[in-house]
Amino acid sequence: MKKMMAGLCLVWLCLSQGTAQGAEDCIKTINQGASTVKLGLYEQGCMSMGWSGGVITSDVKYNCCGPSATIRINALDWERLRTGGKLDGFRYQKVDIGDNGSYTLYFRKVVGTDITNIPPEDFFK
Repeated sequence: MKKMMAGLCLVWLCLSQGTAQGAEDCIKTINQGASTVKLGLYEQGCMSMGWSGGVITSDVKYNCCGPSATIRINALDWERLRTGGKLDGFRYQKVDIGDNGSYTLYFRKVVGTDITNIPPEDFFK
């Protein structure tokens, strides 16, 4: 009986460790060439959360908790769908390029017809 209880406790401990670490394991920081960071916004399978500025290399933080795709959409179509309530629950990443060449990442979710900012960690929730 003691062995069975010890075994159950061990199984429970292993299972609880695996689920606790699962969410953390899908947030990854990868050191890559600085010239490929911005290209990764469009070509990576994981969603870019941000990066450190580096001349030769940059540390890029990715959210790999689920699949993501890069699309380009006609702005008039987007507004028609959003104001019609057809995009409720839609989560997306918006990239703004400043006049000086700087990039700003926004993580957003459509709630009803309103757009709200969300933390990058909540992109797949």
